[in-house]
Amino acid sequence: MPNLEDWTHALRQLEHHTVAQAYPLVFANYAITRGFSEAQVLAHTGLTLQQLQEPSARIPAAQHGVIVMNLLNLFQSEHIAIDIGLQSSLTKAGMIGFGLMSCATLREAINLGIRFLPTKVPFYAIDTSEDEHGLVCHIAEAFPLAPVRKFAIENFMVEVWRLFESLFNPMGQRDERSGIELWFDWPEPTYYAAYASSLPVCRFNAPSNQIRTPARWLDMRLPTANEATARWVVEQCEQEMQGLGYSGDWLARVKNLMLCRDGHYPSVDDMAQHLHMSPRTFKRRLALHHTNYTALLGEIIQRDAGMLLESTRLSIDEIAQRLGYQDRANFTRAFKKLTGRTPTEHRQWMGKLKP
Repeated sequence: MPNLEDWTHALRQLEHHTVAQAYPLVFANYAITRGFSEAQVLAHTGLTLQQLQEPSARIPAAQHGVIVMNLLNLFQSEHIAIDIGLQSSLTKAGMIGFGLMSCATLREAINLGIRFLPTKVPFYAIDTSEDEHGLVCHIAEAFPLAPVRKFAIENFMVEVWRLFESLFNPMGQRDERSGIELWFDWPEPTYYAAYASSLPVCRFNAPSNQIRTPARWLDMRLPTANEATARWVVEQCEQEMQGLGYSGDWLARVKNLMLCRDGHYPSVDDMAQHLHMSPRTFKRRLALHHTNYTALLGEIIQRDAGMLLESTRLSIDEIAQRLGYQDRANFTRAFKKLTGRTPTEHRQWMGKLKP
């Protein structure tokens, strides 16, 4: 089982992130109702149960991580990841849960959930892919979660499956299984057999962690759909995202990070790593902002080239080299494609505009 020293590096990366109080509260209540004390559950966090019971509270993500560590040490087993996940409900997700219920289809609900997940927990990066068989949600760490990675991902995936099932079947009837599958990238744990009848099909030693939803469910109308409510929830969640720093400023942050160093701009993989997400998630986030990396890089090159042309006496050859072009001709062609002017024409044009 993990100890606080194991967590030191991971917790340091979480210091600027928070978690909605409902998540650590569920974990704490789970342990307390099974005989452990508040002091044991919240050891080393500086938190009290009363603080976790404040509906609008947000808890430092690092403290939530310590609570997870405490539970694993108290129970001495990772089976509680499944146990807690099976008890999940849409009400735990708060505003997002209300929004999921109001979406027209499961596909719409999945998109809403991924979009606003950072308002609840910052630990996961979710990518999606789709083929004729259905939709795959690829679950990865947004931050290194060792030594509790398996617990965290297992709990999250079981919880998401429970939410999906609730959307199909709000009355809790189990006449027909959805056909959702959970794929885990670790060997089958010894405790799985005890939960197999309560879970969907689970596959182990998979190439990655995935939630796989059959195509037939994706566009089926949800029984609780309400378009007006869904729009209202999106507005509220957008405001919360903005308050937490996850708003449209994200694109501005990306642009500020795209600096040319030693004649090279960062690649997609470089940017994704810097932003603690997978390349697939990074591309998806760009798409949500109606752009892609190629277009964004062109915008940045235009920005940097324009600044150097306007504010320095560097030659066109020197500017081309600084921006990673092998020769002036390539730079001239690229700049003209972006602006409609050659670098020389741009510099002359800007000179005429100056008083």
